[in-house]
Amino acid sequence: MSNTFIWADLSTYDIQLAKRFYSQCFGWTYREVDSGYYSCRAQNGFAGGLFTMPEKFQNMGMPSFWMSYIHVEDIEEIVRVAERHGAKVEVKPQPAPGGGMIALIRDPSGAGFTCYEGEDSFGRDATGTLGNMVWNELHVSDLAIVESFYSNVFGWRIQATDNEDRYEIFAPSENSEPIAGIQVTSNDLKGDKEYWGVYFSVSSLSSTAKDIEKGGGQIVVEQPLGNRPALLAFDSQGAAFYIVEEYHNPQAKNKAAKTRTYRWRAILGLVIVAIAVLSDASWIWGVLFLLWVVPDIRRGSTHFMEHVERRNNPVVYWLIIVTWLTLSIYLLAEWIIGA
Repeated sequence: MSNTFIWADLSTYDIQLAKRFYSQCFGWTYREVDSGYYSCRAQNGFAGGLFTMPEKFQNMGMPSFWMSYIHVEDIEEIVRVAERHGAKVEVKPQPAPGGGMIALIRDPSGAGFTCYEGEDSFGRDATGTLGNMVWNELHVSDLAIVESFYSNVFGWRIQATDNEDRYEIFAPSENSEPIAGIQVTSNDLKGDKEYWGVYFSVSSLSSTAKDIEKGGGQIVVEQPLGNRPALLAFDSQGAAFYIVEEYHNPQAKNKAAKTRTYRWRAILGLVIVAIAVLSDASWIWGVLFLLWVVPDIRRGSTHFMEHVERRNNPVVYWLIIVTWLTLSIYLLAEWIIGA
């Protein structure tokens, strides 16, 4: 399907070192499909590609990196539209290893991805086969920088989730399943770069984490993929990637999908409500309304009887926000004047 993720490959300095590392971690085997470009095969199907980093990027001192690929129908048109909406085209459309055309694009935040025009017989394995790429997620410090870009270039619909600062991406088609995600992440956690994270399925996070460290890699941090535990790791040459545990069966998948993280903010809110009722202190309601509305302004979505997003329903969104702010200011002012 067009405008969805189908592939990922690793641009690295030492091919042999990379092959040993990922064989140890994921059990991959390799086949050279073009001069210097290797396909990686997991237990079931192709998992990605490996190649030596181009000299242009080596001269820039760029570290090894995983690149996400998006399948498109007209790569020339995508490049034109992307440039119109603030993208930088690092590599103009050119022949891809094994056929087709590719172009490397950086979105307005600087996150890079590759567009691919050609046969889409390979693709991401959403079922979670061990060692395969199962997900792609954009990690950025500000959603506003990239939201309109991806909507205009690929027709994607970006929707807030129950997890704070995390969004799901839906393709223009009627398919109800998300195709990727966006995680608004502080630079303290992700560094100063914006990037598309590549996620690989493993049977055990702890076991694979040990293999990563034995192979010279590093476990950076636990960063859940929505409601599923996931780890950010570096390989032995510094390339970042994610591991997430496989779904063992449909029941486990449904159970995992329904699992919710520990909602300390909701619990805090309930405590504040209880204190406000018991003490009959109106100013506490003012504080509660303020705590309620500030995060909604930051992430561009709110909830009142139903979910409302700023980009889709700006009038309703701002009516709700202004209402909560007005109530907060009124109650706090009343308390200050009365005191």
